[in-house]
Amino acid sequence: MLDRQNYLKVKLFLKFSRDVHGRSSLQISTDFEHLKALLLWAGSQPISSAPAFNTSLPDFLFQKVEKGLIQSELKSILNTNQRFLLWAKAMFPVEFQNIRLSWIMKIPAISE
Repeated sequence: MLDRQNYLKVKLFLKFSRDVHGRSSLQISTDFEHLKALLLWAGSQPISSAPAFNTSLPDFLFQKVEKGLIQSELKSILNTNQRFLLWAKAMFPVEFQNIRLSWIMKIPAISE
């Protein structure tokens, strides 16, 4: 089961990406596909408690690599998730105060 607030934040991020950054419908669709991994990883837990999850996001995605996800796609997914978490930390500073900026910045580097 997915946390509804996580889903709503992802949808808000996608709207922000379209309205503010002018991302195309195709880019928004791709971003949503990438953020589904984050939603699945979080499950019923709030994303704001992500550093405390038992499995890290890269570990969760590496399991998918073994099931056919290619390295370049993994990098793209991690970059999209990093953008989302940076946005979430800026938009919801109190809720996301436990997620350190250094933790977010390490996300895409893990796949290299």
